[in-house]
Amino acid sequence: MIEKLKKYYTKAIRTSLLAQDLISKNWIHLFSVIELQNEDEYPYSIPNDEWKKNFVRAKKSKLGDYNFYIVIDEINSVDDAISIFNAPFENYKINDEKIYFTNSSFIPEPTGKYPLILSPNFHGDGLASILPKRKSGILVWCQIDFERRVENQFISSSISKEMLALQSLTLDWLGFDIVQKREHLGNIYLSAPNPYFTDIDISLSLNPVGIFYKIYQRKNLFEPMIFRIIDKHGDAIALDKTFKIENTIGLIELPHEPNLFELRVYNQDNDLIAVHEPATFLKSIKFNTLIKNSDFHVKIETEKGSEEFTIEKFSDVNPFSIGNSEKLNSEYYFKDAENKRQHIRDEKSKEFIFYPGAKSDLEKNELKEKAKFSIREILNNAKDSCYICDPYFSEMDIIDYAFHIKNSNVQINILNSKQFISKIKAKKITEIIKNYNDKPFTDIVVRTLRGESIMHDRFIVVDKYIWFIGSSFNEIGNRATCIAKIPKASGTLIIKEIEKWFHSEEYSQNIVDYANELTNE
Repeated sequence: MIEKLKKYYTKAIRTSLLAQDLISKNWIHLFSVIELQNEDEYPYSIPNDEWKKNFVRAKKSKLGDYNFYIVIDEINSVDDAISIFNAPFENYKINDEKIYFTNSSFIPEPTGKYPLILSPNFHGDGLASILPKRKSGILVWCQIDFERRVENQFISSSISKEMLALQSLTLDWLGFDIVQKREHLGNIYLSAPNPYFTDIDISLSLNPVGIFYKIYQRKNLFEPMIFRIIDKHGDAIALDKTFKIENTIGLIELPHEPNLFELRVYNQDNDLIAVHEPATFLKSIKFNTLIKNSDFHVKIETEKGSEEFTIEKFSDVNPFSIGNSEKLNSEYYFKDAENKRQHIRDEKSKEFIFYPGAKSDLEKNELKEKAKFSIREILNNAKDSCYICDPYFSEMDIIDYAFHIKNSNVQINILNSKQFISKIKAKKITEIIKNYNDKPFTDIVVRTLRGESIMHDRFIVVDKYIWFIGSSFNEIGNRATCIAKIPKASGTLIIKEIEKWFHSEEYSQNIVDYANELTNE
């Protein structure tokens, strides 16, 4: 597709992050973006007045093996830029200096000839956050260092001077932190603003119902195109229709007032060239204003002496409204009912369970049994292993929970804390698990955290999934508390910590050894 579109571009600007080996003086590629530009696109600029001679070096001095540079250069032609992107190992030179690569191959994304399309109204995260910002949106082709050799060479598990230098250089000059966005290290991107227009304005028409559009065409260029309009109401598609656009300004009548409106733009060859992510039209605004009315001065005595601080206090002012807010928002009519059902589904699937607490003993017993049943259900999903983590986990909890795991092949790991488990309790736990471990089941292993407990909250890990529990296993259900499944990305980090505590002698001790200390005393 780029071969078909390249006639619309007049120049190519390349931004590269390079390392220079201090001994060999070789230049090593770390990251780059090659942008094709139209004649009327605003010039590429670096938001810093200190920029001189098209390069800047990392301020961090006395680096061990490398210096780091950002270099911006204009490539001779659009054809050259495409050639460099397609075959970087053969063609990558800056100021006639050969650029070396740590990696030995790239994987294109996407694999075919069509680009990724990034919309102008979605610049927050992901790939869009490290690429040029264009009102027309951009088309992107990627060469990915799939071997991750650049990342492995320049990013370590502990913070190094090199990482700080890279961080500062990219934050100051490119507006993002390459260390935090390390998935882009080693990669090369070819980006191009939409070749047909610089921007499209869209506004709502109520009579007749539809949308007004205005296309800001590029110089001396307007070609008919196709608008595909997709309108979502809640989870349903209310409209998905294409319209041929022959003029730069016009009105598209729609069968109803759009709610969550998405626009996709195609050229005459039916190639997708631009996307506006789903957005809604603003019909009314309501906002509250706070006015500061006093400072609240606090002075307290602590173990470390007297502390003083000031808290600002504000008062509400009547809310301001602009536009006519409707009493019934049909979008939320279905959504409110669905939210209530979602809560019930979350409870059934053990994603989130809330126990409201009880006042009478009868209620407490009912809620406690309900909570116990739910935790047993979670534990019984384990196919390989589970961790039960509670600083107070005692011999009765082992009977109530660990013994009820039905799959005898599951490795049951229990983590409690010396701070709350006495040696006498440890001895009882040892006797209980010996009785279980004498059976032809996979063993229960109990380890107790050393010193002041590093763990406060309670966790259940079932294979690769983890739940947070707001109270001890012994007390759950008595007072208002919840069980919540932790999102997978965060859960993975917590599981790593728990495994470290459990398997390291530095953090924990086998309960049998701990109990034996009592015998030997």
